[in-house]
Amino acid sequence: MKKFLIVLIGIMMALSLVGCGSNSSDDSKETAESTSQTTDSNEEKVTVALLLPYIGDQSYFDVTYNSFKLIEEKYGDQIETKLIEMGSDEAGWASANLQAAQEGYDIIISGNFQYESYMLEAAEQFPDITYINFDYSDAELNDLPNVYGLTYKSEQIGYLAGIVAAVKTESNTVGAIGGMEINSIKQFLGGFIQGALAVNPDIDIKVGFVGDFTDTGKMKEIALNMNKQGADVIWHAAGGAGNGLFEAAAEAGFYAIGVDTDQYASLSSKPELAKTIITSATKNCDIAILSAIDLYMEGKLPLGTLVSLGYKENGVGLAENDYYNEVLSEEEKTEINKFTEDLKNGNVTVIDVSVDSAQWDTLIDKISK
Repeated sequence: MKKFLIVLIGIMMALSLVGCGSNSSDDSKETAESTSQTTDSNEEKVTVALLLPYIGDQSYFDVTYNSFKLIEEKYGDQIETKLIEMGSDEAGWASANLQAAQEGYDIIISGNFQYESYMLEAAEQFPDITYINFDYSDAELNDLPNVYGLTYKSEQIGYLAGIVAAVKTESNTVGAIGGMEINSIKQFLGGFIQGALAVNPDIDIKVGFVGDFTDTGKMKEIALNMNKQGADVIWHAAGGAGNGLFEAAAEAGFYAIGVDTDQYASLSSKPELAKTIITSATKNCDIAILSAIDLYMEGKLPLGTLVSLGYKENGVGLAENDYYNEVLSEEEKTEINKFTEDLKNGNVTVIDVSVDSAQWDTLIDKISK
């Protein structure tokens, strides 16, 4: 009898374990499906590729590439990163994106109005890969279930630069130079005009365009011409071409404002240029990418979502470094802070002229004299 009871108890325990095992398996499957990104990151390295035309522009591309430094500092061996430089020739961008997808990365990061279409074509063909568009321009094209899109309120970047320029000028004349005369660059410059006018409705504002994002000679020529017309603080939104502005500022002795990244810091090896840069109006692509990676590692990245980041969200900002504190007086910084706090608190709305070209025309008419 005792032996029979022992056997019976053993059978019952076995059945109990089978039942528990079955429930546990179902629960595990549900958890794995809901947190698959987290599980994968713990078991093996997450592989991440960043596709850019090139690095070394000391501006837009470099601040984007800096995201890898932030990722590596935070995650170490958990994440394996690879930079893929596609080259400046558009003919190679489609094949670069296709090859990256075929190599089987967990995450592919790219973006920007110039080459996002090539990334999105690959994203459609490889739905199992997570794509992060670090700076999308076309919302309709980015409406894909495996894409997480980031953009920045470029009008606020310009607005911040315009505030600083208007506060710092002694001649009551400032300038802004864009790369190409397209809506996405007008968005920057439209914000600059609004920021400068907010500080001083009677300020004289000069506006110009290089025609591309690489011609430093043309940038220098435009900047020197603006300076001859009285502009003593000039900002650029022209990528690598912006170095021509700093050359002009060093030659003629006026102040410049950088863009995208802290260009005073990025040009530290050329102090004669760096000392012309009182601040930079930044597009914080590196911080935004790191935040997206954080969400991925937590299993919370909302794919199929497009996010717009402004000053309030730390998507854009001003480089308030030691040189900024040295060049600007306490009174000037206090005045700048008054306007930036209004922007952060939502007390001011900066018009995005890329949405309505008539608004751009209105601003140009307002500053034309």
